[in-house]
Amino acid sequence: MPAIGPTLIARSAMEIGATAWWLMKPGIGARRRTCRQLVLSLISARRAAQVAEELRDDEARREGLAQEDRVRAQIRKLAIIQPTGPRYRPVIEGESFPEATDLTARMLEPCYPGLAGTRSFYRSYSAVLHGQLYGLMNFMTPAIQDDGSILLSWQLRGSVLYGAVEVALLSFREPFKRISQHMGWGRLEYDLWLTRVGRSLDVVTRRGSWG
Repeated sequence: MPAIGPTLIARSAMEIGATAWWLMKPGIGARRRTCRQLVLSLISARRAAQVAEELRDDEARREGLAQEDRVRAQIRKLAIIQPTGPRYRPVIEGESFPEATDLTARMLEPCYPGLAGTRSFYRSYSAVLHGQLYGLMNFMTPAIQDDGSILLSWQLRGSVLYGAVEVALLSFREPFKRISQHMGWGRLEYDLWLTRVGRSLDVVTRRGSWG
């Protein structure tokens, strides 16, 4: 796997996990949760049509627009107020999907009580994805050459790898807690998984995030 691979996977895990975490927020009731699901479906349909249009794929664009029509029909059927706001940031009865940086930070904040803020996780991992130097420098290690010069070598350090693994696992654990609570599932399988992973990756306990 390329050196940056685990970081990119962790970033995807953060986005996917935070979306599920937001959708399954406890105590918001069925109507608000439905509105959140409709917001996500509407954004997905509109983005699909946008990408298809940019790629000049008329068939895919028509499918994206048809999917948007189906979401709007579902909104009318449920007697929910029609969406307002910008095309790619729709608002349905006060529900809108947060920015990824803020949302992932809110999900991870309870896992890192000793940190001043958790917004840096998504930002730094995104920097790697977008090829920004301050993100890529995490994979550069200085090596002294025979002539005394210093050359940066490309490698995946253990601390970076374990940090990415930790974030990816937390991004699964946090929404799973909410899903399990909402569905009323027993805790046995979850507790066994938590214990097994915690023992296998004892490094993730170094900041107390796995407790």
